[in-house]
Amino acid sequence: MSTTAHRNFARLAGALAAAVALTTATPAQAVTPAQVTTSAQATAPTRSHAARIMVADSTPQPFRITYGASIAEGTVTFYNRSLNITGYVKAVSASRTVEFVGYNGNLSCYFDETRTASAGTTRTYGFDETCDVAGGFYAVDVYFPV
Repeated sequence: MSTTAHRNFARLAGALAAAVALTTATPAQAVTPAQVTTSAQATAPTRSHAARIMVADSTPQPFRITYGASIAEGTVTFYNRSLNITGYVKAVSASRTVEFVGYNGNLSCYFDETRTASAGTTRTYGFDETCDVAGGFYAVDVYFPV
């Protein structure tokens, strides 16, 4: 199984575990939102300096995140059933990877892409993703994995 498939499985398992905790709790053992959040965070990878870009029809949505002196900056443009991501990642003293995770409301469309810049370099990126279901993508999370 690929690394991406493992990540997808882990994220789905975390979401399902949180949903099960909410739906199986009896009144005597009610689950608090904090417990669900803790459960979901325990299964999610560690992220640093994240940005969530939400749907806005055909309007470029800018993002800028930093990690030390490193920067990831760009735009996400949502279309009916696709999106376009452009920008750059600048690594200063160490190699830096920026990760993009896009999804729709029920996770039937999902992508996980990374771009890496070596220390002292800047790498540009530009790519498209398609979600061929009604409504298309819901959001894109951009972050530096740690």
